[in-house]
Amino acid sequence: MLKTCCELMQKAYQLNWITSRDGNISVRNKDREHFWITPSGIRKPMLDPDMWKKVSIYRDSFENFVVMDHTALSSNLEPSGETPLHHGIQKNISGDCSRVVVHLHPTYTVAALHKGIELDKLVLQFPELGRYTKVGKSVPDVPPISQELADRCHENLGLKDDGTMEYDIVGIKGHGVVSIAESPWQAFEHIERLEHICKIVLISGL
Repeated sequence: MLKTCCELMQKAYQLNWITSRDGNISVRNKDREHFWITPSGIRKPMLDPDMWKKVSIYRDSFENFVVMDHTALSSNLEPSGETPLHHGIQKNISGDCSRVVVHLHPTYTVAALHKGIELDKLVLQFPELGRYTKVGKSVPDVPPISQELADRCHENLGLKDDGTMEYDIVGIKGHGVVSIAESPWQAFEHIERLEHICKIVLISGL
């Protein structure tokens, strides 16, 4: 799955949804007490599965994240600065599935957010999007790589204590989107659908 996630990030870069060092993904299998997350600052077109960081779902007594064993390629790397966002979503998973969390900066979606378009209301005009992707209320302009950003995303995704969520994706004003699914390409498709309708609306001028 990490190889697939690397391919996803390369695709996102080709689509101009991120610049070379942007974006992050995490992956957790239900029966594991850790999740994998992309390292900070790595050029995503060059991302390799051996670069990923293994992070415990448990924090230490100082509430710090516990990074587990390293590979030769990852030993000098740090987990993504958005680890608080991923940890809150990955620490509890409902059911017997895996969970993938994808954070990207798709151009038209960010532009729509900048223009003040409410994505959760926009989706109501496009039934095909709403049929497959549940869009939550967008997060306001908050500092990146912060606990505040993580908390607001968790709230707007409708994250419950048991790990269930009400929505599949939310936008973050001036920043990007966070998408959750059971597989990498399912999470990618949530972003793709939302980006498609944002492009339609912005091009139409309405």
